[in-house]
Amino acid sequence: MFLCTVVMVGVGWASVKLYEWGSATLETYMEIYEGYKQRKALRAASFDPRFDDYTNVLLVGLDAGKEDTGQQADSIILASVKHDTGEVRFVIIPRYTLVNIQGRNAPEPLNNSFYYGGIPLMEQTVSQTLGVTIHHYLAVDTEALSEIVDILGGIDIYVDNDLNYDDPEGDLYIHIPKGLQHMEGDMAQKYLRFSSDDLGSYGRNMRQQKFLKAMHDKMLTPEAMTKLPELVNVCERRIKSSIEAFDSGHFAKLLTNMQGTKPKVMLLPGEMTKDNSWIYNPQKTTEMVDELFPIKTPEDKN
Repeated sequence: MFLCTVVMVGVGWASVKLYEWGSATLETYMEIYEGYKQRKALRAASFDPRFDDYTNVLLVGLDAGKEDTGQQADSIILASVKHDTGEVRFVIIPRYTLVNIQGRNAPEPLNNSFYYGGIPLMEQTVSQTLGVTIHHYLAVDTEALSEIVDILGGIDIYVDNDLNYDDPEGDLYIHIPKGLQHMEGDMAQKYLRFSSDDLGSYGRNMRQQKFLKAMHDKMLTPEAMTKLPELVNVCERRIKSSIEAFDSGHFAKLLTNMQGTKPKVMLLPGEMTKDNSWIYNPQKTTEMVDELFPIKTPEDKN
């Protein structure tokens, strides 16, 4: 009888402790989730309902950074996924696009917005320039990009011309021959950074288009799916993003819908000046946005 009593007391004590532990864990979880819901509500407050059927992500490529200036925005791309079809669209925005930045008196290169106010100011600037709601951002530096490409086993890209550039001061040496290249991470990030041929920044933007298509195709292969845990690990360690764990279900569904789709990659309409600035065309930009995000008629809503 005494033994039974001891066992019952022990079980009761363990049950109470388990309940207390579970309650504390649940309470912590709910606090985290409430914080997430508040952040999500704050972001959604400025969303235009026109973009409810899409997930738009600002992709920012950061350089390695220097002691005197820190990291700079090296590549700027708007990625958009249409929910019902999984269609992916990329709009490459040249970093030297002249735009109006809040707090500045005259148009300046877009990448200056990152220097003045980080991702939030850049996100705001891109959104206002294109007239598009941005739901999330994702910023990755060259080292993280290199690591991701290596995890995927490299990507295949045809290089149109020999790419040669030496910068001893910046410790950057690029030598990529013309032809089909299987690029590991280091070569891939150098391919993206190169801008020293006759086409300058324009040629760089064209290479970004090729890279995006190659990465899109690689990410949707069965082999890449087996690498997801490693890719997630890199994202957690090396990538700055507004995307949180609670968003994973939504993005997993998007990834499923993307199977079998071909990406559409385009360059922000405009022209390059002699000093490599990009003068975007507001009218053609509006036409591009209207094509990507058609305004629904009353019949469409029904």
